Amino acid sequence: MRPHPARFAALALLPALLLNSCSRREWPDDLLVLAVPTAARTLDPRLAVDAASTRIWRLVFAGLTTVAPSGEVHLALAESLTPTAWDRDGEPLAIVATLRPGLRFHDGRPVEADDVACTWRSAMDPRLGSPVAGELARRVRAVTRLDARRVRFDLHAPLATFASDLILGVVPRSACADPKLALREPIGAGAFAVVDAHDLAAVHLRRVGPAPTGAAKAVLIRAVSDETGRLLSVLAGGADLALGLSPLALQAAAGHRGARLERAPSIAWTYLGLNTRDPSLADPRVRRALSLAVDRPALIQALLDGRGRPAPSMFPSGHWVAPADLPPPPLDLAAAASLLDAAGLKADAGGVRLRLRLLVPPSRPRRREADALARALWAVGVQVTVRSLELGTLLAELRAGRFQAFLLSLPEPLEPDYLGWMFHSANRPGTAPPWPEPPQAAPPGLDCQPVVAAARAAWLHDAALEALGLATPRGAGNRTGVVDPLLDCLLEIGRRRADRSLRAHAYRAAIHRVGELVPVISLWHEDQVALVHPRVGPTTPVADGRLSAYVDATLAPRAAAISLGSEAP
Repeated sequence: MRPHPARFAALALLPALLLNSCSRREWPDDLLVLAVPTAARTLDPRLAVDAASTRIWRLVFAGLTTVAPSGEVHLALAESLTPTAWDRDGEPLAIVATLRPGLRFHDGRPVEADDVACTWRSAMDPRLGSPVAGELARRVRAVTRLDARRVRFDLHAPLATFASDLILGVVPRSACADPKLALREPIGAGAFAVVDAHDLAAVHLRRVGPAPTGAAKAVLIRAVSDETGRLLSVLAGGADLALGLSPLALQAAAGHRGARLERAPSIAWTYLGLNTRDPSLADPRVRRALSLAVDRPALIQALLDGRGRPAPSMFPSGHWVAPADLPPPPLDLAAAASLLDAAGLKADAGGVRLRLRLLVPPSRPRRREADALARALWAVGVQVTVRSLELGTLLAELRAGRFQAFLLSLPEPLEPDYLGWMFHSANRPGTAPPWPEPPQAAPPGLDCQPVVAAARAAWLHDAALEALGLATPRGAGNRTGVVDPLLDCLLEIGRRRADRSLRAHAYRAAIHRVGELVPVISLWHEDQVALVHPRVGPTTPVADGRLSAYVDATLAPRAAAISLGSEAP
């Protein structure tokens, strides 16, 4: 195979960069330098929703709980979570969180219940401007300090997913009184403290407490938007590790002594969203046909250099709700054509059955993926026009329903209630939620009547508040506009019932139901891949891309490591 020109361009510049990297800057041996594609927008955990900000604040702040890539919830700052009030069905309506003793913020102040309470109250207060304020307010009725170590959370309704909401990083109560203080001096109780974050494109952290033998005592997270710059910074020794590189950039670095690739399966989920309200896509047979026209393994090989897995659903194998009996949809062009025929979409003189507009973010990899999908769908007579939009504009178009299809990724679908966020009818943007209807039939072992009754009570409550102008903003994640009583029932059971086996049963049935309705075409889980300098010992990227996977790696002295990478291949 002929090498890509990018490889020659990178290697041609390498000798000069190597010499320049040694004279330009001398990093300490115990500093780990990470080159990432995007700068954080904020380090305040109450305000952060983007992946770049979230991955950094998780090093600095700690929540009452943490969530593993498998979706399992573990205690963090909390010593215990204890239900203290129940509804008439025996489901918890109040949770008391007890803090572990001896906790301290990075400045030495103790972490107390007042800090937890003020963190949550401020995050729910619209005046702070937290993007999750509305969602938290819909879930939590009150947050009360009981004593120095105990906080009580009163819920509006039973919420089995609440333990995973408690990952919200706790800030000192001084940052609640002065929100700008959290921006100027981000102080948490996590594994790393902030040394300098005035420029969020270069965040300098120091480790709190002893480091593992040979591991970094400090971390510098540098945002380098140009991926060639990230690649060359590792090859030249200016960075220890680079993330967010495209397959072409990784191919350019492959085999060079100045770096190695480390990869791991990921939970990041790439999908094609379809507007079920659009007349061209309202028939589920059409959406199913589009899914059958996509050769996922071939696209993963061509677009990701094989670094990924076909995705049967939002959740990869290993997640606690991933169905074991759900394979990825196969490539079946004949079946796709038959479904389009049955839906009345016959080919015109030019072979076109259907014309679609596909919206994508402006990144080059996403545009390549969209173009490849367009070529795949043309095999069954679907003509796709791809349009790139800045992410904010794209999301505004989706909220307004001005689209037919869109291509996006969900970086961390950890909590199975993401299914409710994306597919519950009450979360359709721009429309009032429908009156909850009972499904005609539910899977064995799942009773829809109680949850539909509870949903109707909530609907009446919200309608009354809306009439008074007091309604809490609803979720808007159901961009595809799908409405299905059975799916709503399954999602309500998974959200409300505390019994874990019952929740798993409901969520797996919901995943199968999404597969039948096809509001989205599930594509792939792209691997987490890091380009690592030789001075960094073995690392294991984690499925959700957390930076904690790299900060405990052993580090060799820089001078010796740079000499290892100075020989051209």
